[in-house]
Amino acid sequence: MMQQNIILTIQDHFKHLPGSEQKVAEYILKNTSEVITLSAQDLAKKSGSSPAAIIRFCRSIEVSGFTDLKLLLSANLGSVDTHMNTEVENGETTAAIKDKLQHRLVHILERTNEHLEDHAIDQAVRDLETAEIIFVYGLGASSLVAQDIYQKFTRLGLSVFFTMDHHLFASAIGTNRLKGIFIGISNSGTNQETNALADLAVEKGMMVIGLTANADSPLAEKSSILLLTPIGGEAPLRSAATVSLTAQLYVVDVLFFAFAAKNYDETLEKIQQSKEAVEIVKRELN
Repeated sequence: MMQQNIILTIQDHFKHLPGSEQKVAEYILKNTSEVITLSAQDLAKKSGSSPAAIIRFCRSIEVSGFTDLKLLLSANLGSVDTHMNTEVENGETTAAIKDKLQHRLVHILERTNEHLEDHAIDQAVRDLETAEIIFVYGLGASSLVAQDIYQKFTRLGLSVFFTMDHHLFASAIGTNRLKGIFIGISNSGTNQETNALADLAVEKGMMVIGLTANADSPLAEKSSILLLTPIGGEAPLRSAATVSLTAQLYVVDVLFFAFAAKNYDETLEKIQQSKEAVEIVKRELN
């Protein structure tokens, strides 16, 4: 099992923590080497918090206890330079930017693997197999993920509807007479357009698959199947959009390959047919 980067995990959760736990997190981030030698009582005193808050903090960042937290901090110090855990800085070199982004993207993929449940993917595949049409919607960066789903599954011969115009999308759902599935994509799970369309899909009797990082969000509540990605903290230069987009695209790939593995021969045939169709058009254009 891969060793998580606990410093990045704490940073990811920071803005979602209550005040007492943020004090603990802030002290750990600024005094990582020292914290490894402290007891829970000592850390509580130095951070201006309480032992109970430290227990809650460990639970919030998905660590089983303070002893395990110290072990993860120790492993992190031994394997990762502390500057790798910071955001892009003024005047930073291209080489340093590449290293930091690689570091953060590896981290988000490892955490996505931990959060994404196998049975949710398997159930989504079963429902996609029986759907007559797939409606997929996302706004902003999530629209890129919706477009990726549209492109991948259309190549397999599935009927997929995608548009960024939510009025047109609503019309398509409202007039649909086929057995449909709605896939809503929103990292926060609170996007108004996505949730309004999910409500409409539910009203029309559709299964809703939610791709989000927020298991307590309105989108998650509307979803029969939840494809969960990890929480990622906001940053001044929006690296969070980069890592959340990477996590979402990774989930789409897992879903696509799980579908392909279960429908292997037909998948190969459809991909070959799509390649041949593209080649015909290329020849016509030349």
